[in-house]
Amino acid sequence: MEDYHDANRQIEYIRQSLAQDRNHTGFLLGAGCPLSIRIDGAPLLPDIAGLTAEIKAKMASKDAAKPSAYDRLCKLFAEDGLPNFTIEDALSMIRAMQQVVGKGEVRSFSSKELDDLDVSVCSIIANRMTASLPNTKNAYHDLAIWARSLSREHPVHIFTTNYDMLIEEAFEEQGAPYFDGFTGSKKAFFDLNTVEEEGLILARWTRLWKIHGSINWRAELDSNGKMKAVVRSDTIVDGQKYLIYPSHLKYDQSRKMPYLALMDRMRAFLLSHNSILVTSGYSFGDEHINDQIISGLQNNPSAIVYALLHENLDTPAYSKAVDCGMTTPNLVVIAKDAGIIGRKRAYWRLRETSEFDGTFEELVKCLEEATDENEGRLKCEVSVGDFAKLGLVLRSMCRPDVGVKSNE
Repeated sequence: MEDYHDANRQIEYIRQSLAQDRNHTGFLLGAGCPLSIRIDGAPLLPDIAGLTAEIKAKMASKDAAKPSAYDRLCKLFAEDGLPNFTIEDALSMIRAMQQVVGKGEVRSFSSKELDDLDVSVCSIIANRMTASLPNTKNAYHDLAIWARSLSREHPVHIFTTNYDMLIEEAFEEQGAPYFDGFTGSKKAFFDLNTVEEEGLILARWTRLWKIHGSINWRAELDSNGKMKAVVRSDTIVDGQKYLIYPSHLKYDQSRKMPYLALMDRMRAFLLSHNSILVTSGYSFGDEHINDQIISGLQNNPSAIVYALLHENLDTPAYSKAVDCGMTTPNLVVIAKDAGIIGRKRAYWRLRETSEFDGTFEELVKCLEEATDENEGRLKCEVSVGDFAKLGLVLRSMCRPDVGVKSNE
């Protein structure tokens, strides 16, 4: 990478894009976002790798001579040459086998064993992902304040692969209205018709689309074990299952399934004129979502996606993001040390002056002194890929009198 990209210009572009009240503006928040909130030095919630390790520790047998069902599942992955699987891979395999097991066995697993594994894994996920935001300012509060403080022609759309309740908590604490596809109070139900006609809801209501489900979504089953309804509830009772599906496998192919309806929302958003999608905490590891993003950008030249990455561009986990950026002109990849803009990969450089108020200094770190050789453009690092720093950008766009509502 011999040339450079201008760090000032790209951060200004992001800010200007988010400030346009006539754009269709959205965010895609991934598993990296909760890592930006630290409690005594530890992340508020684990990422997928951390969650996978915790579940393995809880479900592994203490007696090597008597392997648990989860131990046997791990052995299947090893046999398939996939020893470094994630909990999402595990759920995918469990549900793939559930589809075909019938009354017999699949790879030595019975139907009951697979059902019990599914329930156990989802229960641990639900219990582990139950966490509350600290009262101190954080990016979730910044996002909620930004969403409620700006008048817009079109609603803000938030897509997330996370199952936790942090977004809902932040929006409710800050008095920011949102619609998540459910209607009702005591046992809210997934309302497909309203989801598909969400354009009739006031623009000041943020749309929250939890693509992989949520720890408070339940699948209500009939006597044959088939799903008959999707409800939102703080408790789970007999005849219900957690609706957490990172595997992308549907229990049936009905259009009433939330996963299909919410992916339709992403597709429709990306095809909207002048749509702006900012990704944070998402490393492009989900092929289904990547396909939606790339297809939308290819079919809508007026759309643009800013993919904000936390680490350096050569980080192995970002290989798919790099591939997408190098083949899609309207996908802008912004990593710490370098970016891909217009399919051109280059390191960041910084002009000596900036018009980005005081926030800019917290987003860019200079790595060298100005010399005649670099002609006043300094090599630098950009940290807007940190969800906490994205929160600073959003905070800088709000009026000074619009602040966080404390719980205290």
